[in-house]
Amino acid sequence: MIDFFASLQQVFDYLSGQAVWWGLLLLAVSAMVEYVLPPFPGDTVTLAGAVLIPQAGWPVWGVFGAVMAGTALGAAVDWRVGWWLIDHQGKDTWLHRWLDRPSVRPRVDKLIEQFERHGTIYIALNRFVPAFRALFFVAAGMARIDLFRTLLWGGLGAALWNAAILAAGYTVGYNLQELALILDQYSRVFWIVVGLVVLAWISWKAWGLLKGPSSDDV
Repeated sequence: MIDFFASLQQVFDYLSGQAVWWGLLLLAVSAMVEYVLPPFPGDTVTLAGAVLIPQAGWPVWGVFGAVMAGTALGAAVDWRVGWWLIDHQGKDTWLHRWLDRPSVRPRVDKLIEQFERHGTIYIALNRFVPAFRALFFVAAGMARIDLFRTLLWGGLGAALWNAAILAAGYTVGYNLQELALILDQYSRVFWIVVGLVVLAWISWKAWGLLKGPSSDDV
């Protein structure tokens, strides 16, 4: 938490000394890079931008629009990567060969099938999933979901997420440390819930193996 707040403070200190147009451009670029290079801490820059609205007089719709524009561009890049991965015509890269391996191909086909059936829901919820947001748009491209539809639902999720950040900033008086704590706690709770779900699934599978076939199956 301390390291996260320190990095957030550094970003805030840098942005607060920049011209508004340059700061908004950096917000857009950081939002885009977060989707292209997932380890990049895009939310850190977004939080700093949210605090700059009241403290440096940045326009709220400028901050919101910059983040949304960067998100859309990054999502489009991911979608195009997914389209390229599934398009094998004239391509013989190591990645395409790996995707065609007998141990991998069935999983890829299952993923594509799931996105063909429920892709819009997954895309809309992607923004609320830490670390793996880019993969949702890659999968959408692999499933050949229309780009406009992908950006529409992805934009809806991003708008809700960014609005939640701005609302959280308003609630805590745009206190940088409080905002960092809220985001850190959200990430912790999310991964705890995911861990519990995975543990429950493993336990259920293990119980089925230990129980063995029922008497009706014998």
